[in-house]
Amino acid sequence: MGPELIAAVLGPVVGGMISVMVWQAKRNADSINKNLNSLHDCVHVVERKVDEIQLDVAKNYVTNDQLQTHIDTEEEWHAQHHSEVKELRREFNEKTERLSNDVAEMKDMQWKIRIDQLDMKNRKD
Repeated sequence: MGPELIAAVLGPVVGGMISVMVWQAKRNADSINKNLNSLHDCVHVVERKVDEIQLDVAKNYVTNDQLQTHIDTEEEWHAQHHSEVKELRREFNEKTERLSNDVAEMKDMQWKIRIDQLDMKNRKD
């Protein structure tokens, strides 16, 4: 009588749990599908808006000559900026080299002074 009672109680409980899991999986799949469709529609709306903006900008705001002039001006500015930066780097390198030479010279002088002081001390002794 024990196993039949366990089967009579556990059977419907396990069946109910399986039914709930299947129902939950189906509900999740439907929700994901609905949200993906909504996202897909939003992407198409954005795509249409971008295409409209591209056409409006091309028609209403800039001609090819104006755009080419702007691009040429930007390229000239970049070239000038590059040459200025190059010149600043060169000056910086020169000053850094002079500074390192001066520091090396100061170190040499300090060592010479120390050696001279030791020589003078040794002569006194």
